[in-house]
Amino acid sequence: MPKEKIITGIDIGSTRVSTTIASVSESKVSVVGVSGDITSKGINKGNVIDIDSAVEAIAQSLEKAERMAGVSVSKAFVTINGSHIETLNSHGVVAVAPNQTSEISKDDVARVIEAAQAVSLPSTREVIHVIPRDFAIDSLEGIKDPVGMSGVRLEVETNIIHGSSIAMKNIIRCVNQVGVEVEELVYTGIASSEAVLTDTEKELGVLLVDIGGGTTSMIAFLDGSPVHSAVLPIGGRLVTSDLAIGLRSRLEDAEKIKLRLSNEALIGKAMDNVKRDEEFDISEFNLEIERIPRNMLYKIIDARLEEIFRLIALEVVKVNLVGKLPAGVVVTGGGSLTAGVERSAKVNLKMPVRIGTPKGVTGLIDEIQGPSSAAGVGAILYGTKLYRGGSLLSFDEHRGNMKKSVSKIIDKLRSFLP
Repeated sequence: MPKEKIITGIDIGSTRVSTTIASVSESKVSVVGVSGDITSKGINKGNVIDIDSAVEAIAQSLEKAERMAGVSVSKAFVTINGSHIETLNSHGVVAVAPNQTSEISKDDVARVIEAAQAVSLPSTREVIHVIPRDFAIDSLEGIKDPVGMSGVRLEVETNIIHGSSIAMKNIIRCVNQVGVEVEELVYTGIASSEAVLTDTEKELGVLLVDIGGGTTSMIAFLDGSPVHSAVLPIGGRLVTSDLAIGLRSRLEDAEKIKLRLSNEALIGKAMDNVKRDEEFDISEFNLEIERIPRNMLYKIIDARLEEIFRLIALEVVKVNLVGKLPAGVVVTGGGSLTAGVERSAKVNLKMPVRIGTPKGVTGLIDEIQGPSSAAGVGAILYGTKLYRGGSLLSFDEHRGNMKKSVSKIIDKLRSFLP
């Protein structure tokens, strides 16, 4: 393996596009280039609605990160989001191929995972991730890596994340038009989980919620593996819209008011001095009033946050995860900094809550330390895991599905096992 490799992650969201470039070695992941927040164009609720505008935003983000890193990017891991993303759990079983040592081989694992993928999906859907949860050999369950063990019947439980093939191809086309090959599409929830969740949380059971501008992604982990994913078509942008309507202001001014209120709440929390009953100065925005009670602003924000977390609570109930997530909820993404997020999540989900920030990288950490960078950093860490495992799968946009070879599939899948 070469000494160092450049891995790039591009996080394409509804409100911002960010590019993160890292230098990866055996021992560390060092961020060498970051684009910061480039205003997203041509993307709505995670879907491309204007290719030219989306390409322009991606090009700006990529150019800024390349200039900072001093490298030219040819390949990247790209996040994908949107309410078209769905998940299902699948079971596969095969008879172990007889051999001289009677041991389970990589070929056997490949066959059982292929069997688990034999699910009925519409022609308009394509698989994004196939992640093995655990294996069983004969009557022995809970096995994480069966290679080298003996048995005659091999079973696997997998989590399959799939999405709209049209949405996936549009994202790939946009990235290709800026001269970059898509190494692999990564679901935003998977990417963020790589950056903000600990192995202990995944093992105990945890719910990750990534609140973006136009969507809110969620993914639940049990026993170290994902069991359910969903994307809600609402996000932080609606909080801004609600404030604009309530204050009769421009969206730009409403966003500034939201950010200032959130920053003050963050500082107040650190000082244990959150005061909701004081007035808030908005005289600089030339509105009908110069001061407004903070409580009124919080009521507007809380109403939308309550809607988001109630929908998440319904999703948790629907998939029978109530009481099975003792590690609680980790909220990340740009919307996680909205004033009152932790309190609303705790009240509506009835679980412990923390705000997730990216971990596991060095270098320009000041540029990527906020929750809004979680997916971008996570895409880097996702790629790093595959690189260190000795394999990177490429996406074949002409056929619309991943190129598969037995050894590469196994190396990739084993990299996800705890």
